[in-house]
Amino acid sequence: MSLVLHAIILKKPYFKTKQDAYDYAVRKFNHEKQKTFARETGDSFRVRVVPKTKFDKTSFVSKVINKKATLVFGLEMK
Repeated sequence: MSLVLHAIILKKPYFKTKQDAYDYAVRKFNHEKQKTFARETGDSFRVRVVPKTKFDKTSFVSKVINKKATLVFGLEMK
């Protein structure tokens, strides 16, 4: 099993719309996949890279990379 990028969380003050956040994620993290989408939460946008059904639900790890973005990794199920 290995850690795989599950989602990118982008803070709202830096991104105004879901489309802005999605475009940044595709450009910066080069992850464009067919099932990817952006979802708005309270103070951020969450751009999902790989569906959560592909992961062990108890094994997610977050890594803050800067003021704008946090990466969420999951333990991929085989």
